[in-house]
Amino acid sequence: MADGFWTPERDRRLQKLEAAGLSAAQVADRLGTTRNAVIGRSVRLRGLVFRSQLRIAEEKTALQLARVKEKKRRKDAGLSVMRQLIAKGVSLKVAIAKAIEADATYQVIGDALGLSRQRAHQIACKK
Repeated sequence: MADGFWTPERDRRLQKLEAAGLSAAQVADRLGTTRNAVIGRSVRLRGLVFRSQLRIAEEKTALQLARVKEKKRRKDAGLSVMRQLIAKGVSLKVAIAKAIEADATYQVIGDALGLSRQRAHQIACKK
Protein backbone atom coordinates (compact mmCIF):
# COMPACT_ATOMS: atom_id res chain seq x y z
CA MET A 1 0.00 0.00 0.00
CA ALA A 2 1.38 3.42 -0.94
CA ASP A 3 2.12 5.97 1.75
CA GLY A 4 -0.24 8.93 2.05
CA PHE A 5 0.43 12.22 0.33
CA TRP A 6 1.00 14.12 3.55
CA THR A 7 4.41 13.30 4.97
CA PRO A 8 6.22 15.18 7.74
CA GLU A 9 8.36 16.86 5.04
CA ARG A 10 5.29 18.04 3.10
CA ASP A 11 3.71 19.22 6.34
CA ARG A 12 6.82 21.35 7.04
CA ARG A 13 6.76 22.74 3.49
CA LEU A 14 3.06 23.57 3.86
CA GLN A 15 3.66 25.42 7.11
CA LYS A 16 6.64 27.34 5.66
CA LEU A 17 4.70 28.38 2.57
CA GLU A 18 1.73 29.50 4.68
CA ALA A 19 4.07 31.44 6.98
CA ALA A 20 5.49 33.14 3.88
CA GLY A 21 1.99 34.45 3.16
CA LEU A 22 1.09 32.31 0.15
CA SER A 23 -2.56 31.56 -0.49
CA ALA A 24 -3.93 28.02 -0.27
CA ALA A 25 -4.11 27.86 -4.08
CA GLN A 26 -0.47 28.91 -4.41
CA VAL A 27 0.63 26.40 -1.77
CA ALA A 28 -1.35 23.70 -3.57
CA ASP A 29 0.38 24.49 -6.88
CA ARG A 30 3.80 24.24 -5.26
CA LEU A 31 2.99 21.00 -3.44
CA GLY A 32 1.19 19.41 -6.38
CA THR A 33 -2.19 18.97 -4.74
CA THR A 34 -5.52 20.76 -4.52
CA ARG A 35 -6.44 23.92 -2.66
CA ASN A 36 -9.01 22.02 -0.56
CA ALA A 37 -6.41 19.42 0.43
CA VAL A 38 -4.10 22.20 1.59
CA ILE A 39 -6.86 23.91 3.56
CA GLY A 40 -7.94 20.64 5.19
CA ARG A 41 -4.40 19.65 6.13
CA SER A 42 -3.64 23.10 7.46
CA VAL A 43 -6.70 23.01 9.69
CA ARG A 44 -5.76 19.57 11.04
CA LEU A 45 -2.15 20.58 11.67
CA ARG A 46 -3.30 23.60 13.66
CA GLY A 47 -5.77 21.48 15.62
CA LEU A 48 -8.73 23.71 14.84
CA VAL A 49 -12.14 22.38 15.70
CA PHE A 50 -15.20 23.96 14.15
CA ARG A 51 -18.53 24.43 15.92
CA SER A 52 -20.18 22.10 13.42
CA GLN A 53 -17.69 19.36 14.32
CA LEU A 54 -18.40 19.88 18.02
CA ARG A 55 -22.16 19.75 17.39
CA ILE A 56 -21.81 16.52 15.41
CA ALA A 57 -19.69 14.97 18.17
CA GLU A 58 -22.23 16.03 20.82
CA GLU A 59 -25.10 14.58 18.79
CA LYS A 60 -23.20 11.32 18.34
CA THR A 61 -22.50 11.12 22.07
CA ALA A 62 -26.14 11.84 22.90
CA LEU A 63 -27.28 9.15 20.47
CA GLN A 64 -24.89 6.60 21.99
CA LEU A 65 -26.08 7.51 25.49
CA ALA A 66 -29.71 7.11 24.41
CA ARG A 67 -28.91 3.68 22.95
CA VAL A 68 -27.20 2.59 26.17
CA LYS A 69 -30.17 3.78 28.25
CA GLU A 70 -32.64 1.99 25.98
CA LYS A 71 -30.59 -1.21 26.13
CA LYS A 72 -30.50 -1.02 29.94
CA ARG A 73 -34.24 -0.38 30.06
CA ARG A 74 -34.94 -3.44 27.87
CA LYS A 75 -32.56 -5.58 29.93
CA ASP A 76 -34.20 -4.50 33.18
CA ALA A 77 -37.65 -5.18 31.72
CA GLY A 78 -36.55 -8.67 30.69
CA LEU A 79 -35.20 -9.40 34.15
CA SER A 80 -38.38 -8.08 35.73
CA VAL A 81 -40.49 -10.41 33.57
CA MET A 82 -38.23 -13.33 34.47
CA ARG A 83 -38.42 -12.61 38.20
CA GLN A 84 -42.22 -12.31 38.09
CA LEU A 85 -42.54 -15.61 36.28
CA ILE A 86 -40.20 -17.36 38.72
CA ALA A 87 -42.22 -15.94 41.64
CA LYS A 88 -45.40 -17.40 40.06
CA GLY A 89 -43.76 -20.81 39.94
CA VAL A 90 -43.13 -20.97 36.20
CA SER A 91 -40.21 -23.19 35.20
CA LEU A 92 -36.80 -21.61 34.98
CA LYS A 93 -36.56 -22.58 31.32
CA VAL A 94 -39.74 -20.68 30.41
CA ALA A 95 -38.77 -17.70 32.59
CA ILE A 96 -35.36 -17.45 30.92
CA ALA A 97 -36.94 -17.77 27.48
CA LYS A 98 -39.34 -14.89 28.24
CA ALA A 99 -36.44 -12.77 29.50
CA ILE A 100 -34.53 -13.45 26.27
CA GLU A 101 -37.61 -12.44 24.25
CA ALA A 102 -37.63 -9.20 26.24
CA ASP A 103 -34.00 -8.50 25.15
CA ALA A 104 -32.14 -9.61 28.27
CA THR A 105 -28.84 -11.34 27.55
CA TYR A 106 -27.75 -14.70 28.88
CA GLN A 107 -24.96 -12.93 30.77
CA VAL A 108 -27.41 -10.63 32.55
CA ILE A 109 -29.77 -13.51 33.27
CA GLY A 110 -26.92 -15.62 34.62
CA ASP A 111 -25.73 -12.78 36.82
CA ALA A 112 -29.25 -12.26 38.20
CA LEU A 113 -29.63 -15.97 38.98
CA GLY A 114 -26.11 -16.56 40.23
CA LEU A 115 -25.28 -18.72 37.21
CA SER A 116 -22.80 -18.50 34.40
CA ARG A 117 -23.87 -17.24 30.99
CA GLN A 118 -23.35 -20.72 29.60
CA ARG A 119 -25.52 -22.34 32.26
CA ALA A 120 -28.34 -19.87 31.63
CA HIS A 121 -28.13 -20.74 27.94
CA GLN A 122 -28.12 -24.48 28.69
CA ILE A 123 -31.23 -24.17 30.83
CA ALA A 124 -33.04 -22.16 28.15
CA CYS A 125 -32.12 -24.65 25.41
CA LYS A 126 -32.85 -27.79 27.43
CA LYS A 127 -35.30 -30.17 25.75
